[in-house]
Amino acid sequence: MKRYILALALCAAALLLALCVPALAADTDYSGPLDPETGEPPAETSGRNGTGRVRLAGNMYYDWLDHCFAYPIGETLSEVRADAADGMVLTSPVSVSASGEAAVTVYRDGIEYEGNPERIDEPGAYTVFSVVDGQSRRMLGFTLVGSSTNALHTFVVPDGFFIREATRDGEAIYADRYSVSMEEEGAYVIEYECTATDIAYKLETRIDRTPTLLNFEGRLDRQGRVRSALRFTGLEPGDRVFLENAGEYVDVALDTDGVGVIRDPGNYRLTVRDAAGNETEYEFIILQYYNLQSWVFFLLVFAAVTAVAVYVWLQRKRLKIA
Repeated sequence: MKRYILALALCAAALLLALCVPALAADTDYSGPLDPETGEPPAETSGRNGTGRVRLAGNMYYDWLDHCFAYPIGETLSEVRADAADGMVLTSPVSVSASGEAAVTVYRDGIEYEGNPERIDEPGAYTVFSVVDGQSRRMLGFTLVGSSTNALHTFVVPDGFFIREATRDGEAIYADRYSVSMEEEGAYVIEYECTATDIAYKLETRIDRTPTLLNFEGRLDRQGRVRSALRFTGLEPGDRVFLENAGEYVDVALDTDGVGVIRDPGNYRLTVRDAAGNETEYEFIILQYYNLQSWVFFLLVFAAVTAVAVYVWLQRKRLKIA
Protein backbone atom coordinates (compact mmCIF):
# COMPACT_ATOMS: atom_id res chain seq x y z
CA MET A 1 0.00 0.00 0.00
CA LYS A 2 2.83 2.40 0.85
CA ARG A 3 4.54 1.61 -2.49
CA TYR A 4 1.29 2.33 -4.35
CA ILE A 5 0.86 5.72 -2.60
CA LEU A 6 4.55 6.59 -3.28
CA ALA A 7 4.14 5.76 -6.97
CA LEU A 8 1.07 7.98 -7.23
CA ALA A 9 2.92 10.83 -5.51
CA LEU A 10 5.87 10.52 -7.90
CA CYS A 11 3.54 10.55 -10.92
CA ALA A 12 1.72 13.60 -9.62
CA ALA A 13 5.04 15.42 -9.02
CA ALA A 14 6.26 14.56 -12.53
CA LEU A 15 3.01 15.81 -14.09
CA LEU A 16 3.15 19.04 -12.09
CA LEU A 17 6.78 19.59 -13.11
CA ALA A 18 5.91 19.05 -16.79
CA LEU A 19 3.17 21.69 -16.56
CA CYS A 20 5.37 24.22 -14.80
CA VAL A 21 8.47 24.05 -17.04
CA PRO A 22 6.91 25.89 -20.07
CA ALA A 23 5.53 28.58 -17.81
CA LEU A 24 8.92 29.06 -16.18
CA ALA A 25 10.57 29.24 -19.61
CA ALA A 26 8.15 31.89 -20.97
CA ASP A 27 9.36 35.48 -21.13
CA THR A 28 6.70 37.27 -19.07
CA ASP A 29 8.49 40.62 -19.50
CA TYR A 30 8.25 40.60 -23.31
CA SER A 31 6.16 43.50 -24.70
CA GLY A 32 7.15 43.52 -28.39
CA PRO A 33 5.22 42.37 -31.48
CA LEU A 34 3.66 38.90 -31.62
CA ASP A 35 3.39 36.54 -34.56
CA PRO A 36 -0.28 36.80 -35.70
CA GLU A 37 -0.44 33.04 -36.38
CA THR A 38 1.33 31.54 -33.37
CA GLY A 39 0.90 34.36 -30.84
CA GLU A 40 4.61 34.01 -30.00
CA PRO A 41 7.37 36.62 -30.35
CA PRO A 42 8.80 36.46 -33.91
CA ALA A 43 12.24 34.99 -34.36
CA GLU A 44 14.91 37.70 -34.32
CA THR A 45 17.77 37.24 -36.75
CA SER A 46 20.61 39.44 -37.91
CA GLY A 47 22.72 39.62 -41.02
CA ARG A 48 21.67 39.50 -44.64
CA ASN A 49 18.76 37.33 -45.81
CA GLY A 50 17.36 36.79 -42.34
CA THR A 51 13.88 35.57 -41.44
CA GLY A 52 11.24 36.96 -39.14
CA ARG A 53 12.18 40.39 -37.83
CA VAL A 54 15.00 41.98 -35.89
CA ARG A 55 15.00 44.87 -33.44
CA LEU A 56 17.06 47.82 -34.68
CA ALA A 57 16.66 50.39 -31.93
CA GLY A 58 13.98 51.31 -29.41
CA ASN A 59 10.58 50.39 -30.81
CA MET A 60 11.82 49.91 -34.40
CA TYR A 61 12.09 46.52 -36.13
CA TYR A 62 13.07 45.36 -39.57
CA ASP A 63 10.72 42.83 -41.16
CA TRP A 64 12.64 40.45 -43.41
CA LEU A 65 9.50 39.02 -45.02
CA ASP A 66 8.10 42.35 -46.30
CA HIS A 67 11.43 44.22 -46.29
CA CYS A 68 10.08 47.20 -44.38
CA PHE A 69 10.40 48.84 -40.97
CA ALA A 70 7.76 47.97 -38.35
CA TYR A 71 6.73 50.03 -35.32
CA PRO A 72 4.47 48.21 -32.79
CA ILE A 73 1.80 50.38 -31.17
CA GLY A 74 1.97 49.99 -27.40
CA GLU A 75 0.42 46.82 -26.02
CA THR A 76 -1.86 46.32 -29.03
CA LEU A 77 -1.42 43.88 -31.91
CA SER A 78 -1.44 46.80 -34.36
CA GLU A 79 1.63 48.43 -35.83
CA VAL A 80 2.81 51.08 -38.30
CA ARG A 81 4.86 49.90 -41.28
CA ALA A 82 7.02 52.15 -43.47
CA ASP A 83 9.80 52.13 -46.03
CA ALA A 84 11.75 54.52 -43.80
CA ALA A 85 13.57 54.08 -40.52
CA ASP A 86 12.98 56.70 -37.85
CA GLY A 87 15.32 59.60 -38.67
CA MET A 88 16.14 58.49 -42.22
CA VAL A 89 16.77 60.89 -45.14
CA LEU A 90 15.60 59.61 -48.53
CA THR A 91 15.18 60.68 -52.14
CA SER A 92 12.76 57.88 -53.12
CA PRO A 93 9.01 57.79 -52.32
CA VAL A 94 7.96 56.39 -48.92
CA SER A 95 4.95 54.21 -48.15
CA VAL A 96 3.34 54.37 -44.70
CA SER A 97 0.46 52.17 -43.49
CA ALA A 98 -1.09 50.80 -40.30
CA SER A 99 -2.45 47.36 -39.42
CA GLY A 100 -5.32 46.19 -37.23
CA GLU A 101 -7.55 48.84 -35.71
CA ALA A 102 -4.95 51.58 -36.11
CA ALA A 103 -4.79 54.45 -38.58
CA VAL A 104 -2.02 56.94 -39.36
CA THR A 105 -1.88 60.73 -39.50
CA VAL A 106 1.07 62.28 -41.35
CA TYR A 107 2.39 65.83 -40.98
CA ARG A 108 4.63 67.54 -43.55
CA ASP A 109 6.65 70.49 -42.27
CA GLY A 110 4.23 70.77 -39.34
CA ILE A 111 1.07 70.79 -41.50
CA GLU A 112 -1.22 67.77 -41.88
CA TYR A 113 -0.41 65.98 -45.12
CA GLU A 114 -3.47 65.59 -47.35
CA GLY A 115 -1.93 63.22 -49.88
CA ASN A 116 -1.93 59.42 -49.92
CA PRO A 117 0.35 58.15 -47.09
CA GLU A 118 1.01 54.98 -49.08
CA ARG A 119 2.98 57.08 -51.58
CA ILE A 120 4.68 60.14 -50.15
CA ASP A 121 6.89 61.77 -52.79
CA GLU A 122 6.90 65.50 -52.00
CA PRO A 123 10.10 66.87 -50.39
CA GLY A 124 9.72 67.86 -46.75
CA ALA A 125 10.16 66.82 -43.12
CA TYR A 126 7.53 64.22 -42.17
CA THR A 127 6.23 62.99 -38.84
CA VAL A 128 3.96 59.93 -38.59
CA PHE A 129 1.47 59.42 -35.76
CA SER A 130 -0.58 56.31 -35.03
CA VAL A 131 -4.23 56.77 -34.08
CA VAL A 132 -5.93 54.09 -31.95
CA ASP A 133 -9.26 54.77 -30.19
CA GLY A 134 -8.75 58.49 -30.70
CA GLN A 135 -5.30 58.43 -29.06
CA SER A 136 -2.31 59.69 -31.10
CA ARG A 137 1.26 58.55 -30.64
CA ARG A 138 4.37 59.57 -32.55
CA MET A 139 5.85 56.56 -34.34
CA LEU A 140 8.57 57.85 -36.66
CA GLY A 141 9.90 60.81 -38.59
CA PHE A 142 11.83 61.05 -41.85
CA THR A 143 12.98 63.66 -44.38
CA LEU A 144 12.36 63.44 -48.10
CA VAL A 145 14.60 65.47 -50.43
CA GLY A 146 14.98 65.77 -54.17
CA SER A 147 18.04 65.25 -56.33
CA SER A 148 18.89 68.85 -55.43
CA THR A 149 18.15 70.46 -52.07
CA ASN A 150 19.07 73.25 -49.66
CA ALA A 151 17.31 71.57 -46.70
CA LEU A 152 20.25 69.56 -45.33
CA HIS A 153 23.10 70.99 -43.27
CA THR A 154 24.19 67.92 -41.30
CA PHE A 155 23.39 64.31 -42.14
CA VAL A 156 22.83 62.11 -39.08
CA VAL A 157 22.22 58.38 -39.46
CA PRO A 158 19.19 56.81 -37.73
CA ASP A 159 19.69 54.89 -34.48
CA GLY A 160 21.17 51.46 -35.21
CA PHE A 161 23.06 52.63 -38.35
CA PHE A 162 26.61 53.80 -39.05
CA ILE A 163 28.32 55.68 -41.90
CA ARG A 164 30.60 53.65 -44.16
CA GLU A 165 31.74 56.32 -46.61
CA ALA A 166 30.96 59.90 -47.64
CA THR A 167 32.07 61.86 -50.72
CA ARG A 168 31.45 65.32 -52.14
CA ASP A 169 31.96 65.86 -55.85
CA GLY A 170 33.64 62.45 -56.00
CA GLU A 171 36.21 63.15 -53.25
CA ALA A 172 36.17 61.59 -49.80
CA ILE A 173 35.21 63.97 -47.00
CA TYR A 174 35.51 63.70 -43.25
CA ALA A 175 32.67 61.92 -41.51
CA ASP A 176 32.52 60.40 -38.07
CA ARG A 177 30.64 57.16 -37.50
CA TYR A 178 27.25 58.81 -37.18
CA SER A 179 27.21 62.22 -38.91
CA VAL A 180 28.67 64.25 -41.76
CA SER A 181 28.53 67.99 -42.47
CA MET A 182 26.67 68.97 -45.66
CA GLU A 183 27.06 72.72 -45.27
CA GLU A 184 29.10 73.22 -48.44
CA GLU A 185 27.53 73.03 -51.89
CA GLY A 186 28.27 69.99 -54.04
CA ALA A 187 27.12 66.52 -55.06
CA TYR A 188 27.08 64.22 -52.01
CA VAL A 189 27.07 60.43 -51.85
CA ILE A 190 26.71 59.00 -48.32
CA GLU A 191 26.73 55.24 -47.77
CA TYR A 192 25.55 53.91 -44.41
CA GLU A 193 24.67 50.50 -42.99
CA CYS A 194 22.28 48.95 -40.50
CA THR A 195 24.18 47.25 -37.70
CA ALA A 196 21.52 44.59 -37.07
CA THR A 197 20.80 43.58 -40.68
CA ASP A 198 24.04 44.47 -42.53
CA ILE A 199 21.87 46.12 -45.20
CA ALA A 200 23.57 49.11 -46.86
CA TYR A 201 21.77 52.32 -47.83
CA LYS A 202 22.82 55.30 -49.93
CA LEU A 203 21.85 58.97 -50.03
CA GLU A 204 22.69 60.83 -53.23
CA THR A 205 21.76 64.50 -53.54
CA ARG A 206 23.24 67.85 -54.55
CA ILE A 207 23.39 70.67 -52.03
CA ASP A 208 22.44 73.92 -53.79
CA ARG A 209 22.13 77.14 -51.82
CA THR A 210 22.34 79.57 -54.77
CA PRO A 211 18.98 81.04 -55.85
CA THR A 212 18.09 81.84 -59.45
CA LEU A 213 18.76 85.45 -60.50
CA LEU A 214 16.64 86.98 -63.26
CA ASN A 215 17.57 89.59 -65.83
CA PHE A 216 14.90 92.21 -66.59
CA GLU A 217 14.56 94.06 -69.88
CA GLY A 218 12.63 97.28 -69.36
CA ARG A 219 13.15 100.85 -68.21
CA LEU A 220 12.77 100.30 -64.50
CA ASP A 221 13.39 103.41 -62.41
CA ARG A 222 14.80 103.45 -58.90
CA GLN A 223 11.35 102.84 -57.44
CA GLY A 224 10.92 99.73 -59.57
CA ARG A 225 8.41 101.35 -61.94
CA VAL A 226 8.22 100.90 -65.68
CA ARG A 227 5.99 102.31 -68.45
CA SER A 228 6.22 99.32 -70.77
CA ALA A 229 5.89 95.56 -70.83
CA LEU A 230 8.53 93.81 -68.70
CA ARG A 231 10.54 90.93 -70.14
CA PHE A 232 12.72 88.64 -67.99
CA THR A 233 15.24 85.86 -68.65
CA GLY A 234 17.46 83.58 -66.55
CA LEU A 235 15.10 80.78 -65.53
CA GLU A 236 16.72 77.37 -65.16
CA PRO A 237 15.19 73.86 -65.57
CA GLY A 238 13.07 73.00 -62.54
CA ASP A 239 12.38 76.64 -61.60
CA ARG A 240 8.80 77.57 -60.68
CA VAL A 241 7.42 81.08 -61.11
CA PHE A 242 4.68 82.65 -58.95
CA LEU A 243 3.27 86.04 -59.96
CA GLU A 244 1.02 88.21 -57.78
CA ASN A 245 -0.77 91.37 -58.89
CA ALA A 246 -2.12 93.40 -55.97
CA GLY A 247 -2.03 90.26 -53.78
CA GLU A 248 -3.80 87.95 -56.24
CA TYR A 249 -2.03 85.21 -58.17
CA VAL A 250 -2.08 85.63 -61.94
CA ASP A 251 -0.68 83.64 -64.83
CA VAL A 252 2.64 84.61 -66.34
CA ALA A 253 3.42 84.00 -70.00
CA LEU A 254 6.54 81.88 -70.56
CA ASP A 255 7.88 80.74 -73.91
CA THR A 256 9.70 77.46 -74.56
CA ASP A 257 13.06 79.03 -73.67
CA GLY A 258 11.82 80.13 -70.25
CA VAL A 259 11.55 83.80 -71.25
CA GLY A 260 8.68 85.59 -69.53
CA VAL A 261 6.75 88.74 -70.44
CA ILE A 262 4.41 90.73 -68.17
CA ARG A 263 2.27 93.25 -70.05
CA ASP A 264 -0.67 94.46 -67.97
CA PRO A 265 -0.36 97.46 -65.63
CA GLY A 266 -0.30 96.53 -61.95
CA ASN A 267 1.59 96.24 -58.67
CA TYR A 268 3.53 92.97 -58.95
CA ARG A 269 5.50 90.53 -56.83
CA LEU A 270 7.40 87.85 -58.76
CA THR A 271 8.75 84.82 -56.83
CA VAL A 272 11.12 82.26 -58.34
CA ARG A 273 11.65 78.94 -56.52
CA ASP A 274 14.33 76.61 -57.85
CA ALA A 275 14.43 72.80 -57.63
CA ALA A 276 16.49 72.93 -54.42
CA GLY A 277 13.97 75.17 -52.65
CA ASN A 278 15.87 78.48 -52.91
CA GLU A 279 13.65 81.52 -53.50
CA THR A 280 14.11 85.03 -54.89
CA GLU A 281 11.50 87.79 -54.92
CA TYR A 282 11.16 90.86 -57.13
CA GLU A 283 8.68 93.71 -56.73
CA PHE A 284 7.85 96.22 -59.46
CA ILE A 285 5.04 98.37 -60.83
CA ILE A 286 3.95 98.50 -64.46
CA LEU A 287 2.35 101.89 -65.04
CA GLN A 288 -0.22 102.64 -67.71
CA TYR A 289 1.51 102.84 -71.07
CA TYR A 290 0.56 102.88 -74.78
CA ASN A 291 2.06 100.40 -77.18
CA LEU A 292 1.26 99.97 -80.89
CA GLN A 293 -1.90 97.97 -80.15
CA SER A 294 -3.04 100.58 -77.66
CA TRP A 295 -2.49 103.36 -80.20
CA VAL A 296 -4.34 101.43 -82.91
CA PHE A 297 -7.24 100.82 -80.53
CA PHE A 298 -7.23 104.48 -79.49
CA LEU A 299 -7.24 105.67 -83.11
CA LEU A 300 -10.08 103.30 -83.99
CA VAL A 301 -12.13 104.56 -81.05
CA PHE A 302 -11.29 108.16 -81.96
CA ALA A 303 -12.27 107.56 -85.59
CA ALA A 304 -15.56 105.95 -84.54
CA VAL A 305 -16.41 108.80 -82.17
CA THR A 306 -15.47 111.37 -84.84
CA ALA A 307 -17.59 109.59 -87.45
CA VAL A 308 -20.59 109.59 -85.12
CA ALA A 309 -20.10 113.27 -84.31
CA VAL A 310 -19.82 114.19 -88.00
CA TYR A 311 -22.89 112.14 -88.82
CA VAL A 312 -24.93 113.84 -86.08
CA TRP A 313 -23.71 117.28 -87.19
CA LEU A 314 -24.65 116.59 -90.83
CA GLN A 315 -28.07 115.33 -89.81
CA ARG A 316 -28.73 118.46 -87.75
CA LYS A 317 -27.56 120.66 -90.60
CA ARG A 318 -29.94 118.98 -93.04
CA LEU A 319 -32.82 119.44 -90.64
CA LYS A 320 -32.07 123.16 -90.36
CA ILE A 321 -31.94 123.55 -94.14
CA ALA A 322 -35.23 121.72 -94.55
